[in-house]
Amino acid sequence: MTDTERNVIILALTSLKSENPQLWGYARLRKAIFFLQKEEGVPLGFPFKLERGRPVSPQLQIFLEKMKYEGLLNFIETPHGYRIVPGKKGKHLLENNPGVAVRYKKEIQNTFNKIEHMTLTELRIKSLEVFLKNPE
Repeated sequence: MTDTERNVIILALTSLKSENPQLWGYARLRKAIFFLQKEEGVPLGFPFKLERGRPVSPQLQIFLEKMKYEGLLNFIETPHGYRIVPGKKGKHLLENNPGVAVRYKKEIQNTFNKIEHMTLTELRIKSLEVFLKNPE
């Protein structure tokens, strides 16, 4: 999978809206990407390791920071902490690459439906369970 495809999938995920004010915080987004890859089989290619009882991926962290730096993602401060939304360049990239988002639409929606109302504690527990079932 190319970086552009990864960008589009992450942008498609962060463009989904909810009444939950916790969407899209950094931890929730990282867990959603982990679930996309491990449970839905989207070949994003981020390696994960277990650290302090949680699956983490330094490569994913760097990738998200690069998306922020390039203006693909915006980090907006809210009363509930920082929230991640597609930036102007991200929206443009998403509009110009609809095939990628469509190809993984079902997987993205399944992940969104699963995590939308989970608490961060529930997400941590679920991600540990998923990692232990699918260790790298």
